[in-house]
Amino acid sequence: MELRKLNLKKDKKGSIEDIFFFMIMMLGLALFIIIVIYAISQVTDELKKTELNDSAAVRSMFTESDNTLDKLDPVYLIVFSGLIISIFIVSFMIQSHPIFIPIYILLLGFAVIVGVIMNHVYDEFVANADLVTIAAEQTFMLTIMDHFVLILVGVGVISMIIIFAKPFQGSRVWQRK
Repeated sequence: MELRKLNLKKDKKGSIEDIFFFMIMMLGLALFIIIVIYAISQVTDELKKTELNDSAAVRSMFTESDNTLDKLDPVYLIVFSGLIISIFIVSFMIQSHPIFIPIYILLLGFAVIVGVIMNHVYDEFVANADLVTIAAEQTFMLTIMDHFVLILVGVGVISMIIIFAKPFQGSRVWQRK
C-alpha cells in the first residue's frame, strides 16, 4: 500500500479577508434594513390616509406589513451569527505558518481602524432625525453596532488563534491507495 498526499488547493481564501467582508456586510445590511423600514413605513402611512384603502382587508395588509418589518432585526442577528461562525470555520480550514502572525496583526489593526470609520458612518447615518427612532427600535442591530469595534477585535483575535494554533501545520492529510 502506498500513501500519497491529497492535492489540496493552495489558493484558499480566508482569514483576514473574511474580517473585512464581515465589516462591509454588517454595515451594509444595517443601513439597508433601516432604509427599507423607513421607506415602507412612509409608503404605508401615506396609503393609509387615502379613502381607497379603507377596507378591512387593506388594514389587515398594513398590519401584516408592520409585523414583517419588526422581523428584520432578528434577521440581522442571524446574519451576524452566521458570518461569525463561517469566519471561524474558514479559519480552521486555512493552513498557515506562524511566521505570518505579525502580518495578520498589522492587517487586523488596519481592519480595526476601518471598523471605527464604519461605526462612525453608521452613527452619522442614524443621527438623522427621521431615522433615529427606527434605529432605536432595532435592539440587536443597535447593540451590535454600538460594540462593533470590540466585536471586530474579538472575532479577529479568535480567528487568529484558530488559524495559527492548529497542530500538524502543513501537509497533514494522507490517503491510502
